[in-house]
Amino acid sequence: MAGAFHGIGESENIINVGVSGPGVVKTALEEMKDATADELAEKIKVTAFKITRAGQIVGKEVSKRLGVPFGILDLSLAPTPAVGDSVAEILEVMGLERCGTHGSTAALAMLTDAVKKGGIMASSSVGGLSGAFIPVSEDNRMIASVEDGCLTFDKLEAMTSVCSVGLDMIAIPGDTPDDTISAMIADEAAIGVINNKTTAVRVVPVYGMKAGDKVDWGGLFGAAPIMEVNAFSSSDFIQRGGLIPAPVHSFRN
Repeated sequence: MAGAFHGIGESENIINVGVSGPGVVKTALEEMKDATADELAEKIKVTAFKITRAGQIVGKEVSKRLGVPFGILDLSLAPTPAVGDSVAEILEVMGLERCGTHGSTAALAMLTDAVKKGGIMASSSVGGLSGAFIPVSEDNRMIASVEDGCLTFDKLEAMTSVCSVGLDMIAIPGDTPDDTISAMIADEAAIGVINNKTTAVRVVPVYGMKAGDKVDWGGLFGAAPIMEVNAFSSSDFIQRGGLIPAPVHSFRN
């Protein structure tokens, strides 16, 4: 976790607190069936505030009792395979028939923004990523969306432009070429650099399996359908070598 890195200049010991509550946010939104988009965003913000404030109070008390400085509080909606602990379910409660359909990127952007706004209000020490994660194998509803054909690799890539991370816990065919995986990393790096945000690539080639199969890793890693990868080659582009020049940011100043 970004908030767990023990950086230069910090105390020898420090208390960093991580808070996650996809199920709490989903339950809060279930009461808002006739609400407008801005009313939904406000509800998410208020709920995030309450969760973050609880983490702040607990963290400060632990800090006091242990005599260890309080560091940061990371409010990140991180799903687990448990039923009801899903970011995808939040998007569906917001009005999408299935996570991955058109509008998923907009809904995720609104969710992430509202979570950050609520968290910043509740603590003076918000850090880490403090947003929403979309790991496929760790989210039951995302798994269902992939199996239904609604959530594709390309849509996931689009959603990474507004979530807290990148392509996360995605199982791909074991025979996926190295150059294709390099191209996935290049795409996510481009999204991160251009949008000035954190991105990452956590794809898992599952040897001996093809698109449509399913792998079960157990525990918090969950289970994942093997997702189809674009079959056209990126090899010539990747094998060019050299560096992609840094983009111009000065035009935004």
